[in-house]
Amino acid sequence: MDTSTALGLVAAGLAAGALNTLAGGGSLILVPALMLTGMSSTSANATSRVAIFLQCLAGAAAFARGGRLPLAAARSIVPPVLVGAGLGAWAAALLPSRIFTPLLLGTLGLMTLAMLINPRRLAPPADAVPRDPRGAAAMAGLFLAGCYGGLIQAGAGFVFLAILATGLRYDLVRANALKALVMLLYIAVTAAVFVAYGLVAWTPALILGAGAAAGAWGAARVAMSDRGILVSKIAVVVAMVVMGVQLARRL
Repeated sequence: MDTSTALGLVAAGLAAGALNTLAGGGSLILVPALMLTGMSSTSANATSRVAIFLQCLAGAAAFARGGRLPLAAARSIVPPVLVGAGLGAWAAALLPSRIFTPLLLGTLGLMTLAMLINPRRLAPPADAVPRDPRGAAAMAGLFLAGCYGGLIQAGAGFVFLAILATGLRYDLVRANALKALVMLLYIAVTAAVFVAYGLVAWTPALILGAGAAAGAWGAARVAMSDRGILVSKIAVVVAMVVMGVQLARRL
């Protein structure tokens, strides 16, 4: 790997790590960046999981140090996500690239549009009391979100943020903290599946991971602001348009 490619992956990791921690959608940068190095869509999807794992580890640690991680709630939230994620990753590992690539590109397009939504609109009222995550609807939603994250991952952080903030009514800081922990655990499961199938390219994975961890740590320590999130989302949309054109030319 040449120096310019390595630096590009570090930059992609920094941006994705910060964005995933603030809201979600970092995979909309990671997966296309890996595909532009020549990887297949299946391998890029698998390799990005290592970077996301390191990013979630850094983000969850920062939130925990700040006392904003509700561990008691995580005990009920994590299990259905892990089951769904394992099934989704297994399906992703078996799908041939000729099927997975159009599926991935279509999802990237839809999630890019979803990125235009300000995550503060997902926040519950200031006096909202968190709901019990053990209800049937909550468990089903978490399971399906896990399936989606295991299969594609792109935009999964935004999906989890919507469930945790809008559905379960956690404030955005605690919802993002829970999201980081939930994703850390289920990404470990999905990464193990992809490693077992030999789909992870370790050198780009670790380069991306270093950038993503740094971006996540910094973002978790900075108070969220409308301006910061808006700038991040504009940058992602522009990047996705450019990378989407390049990826479409490969089909």
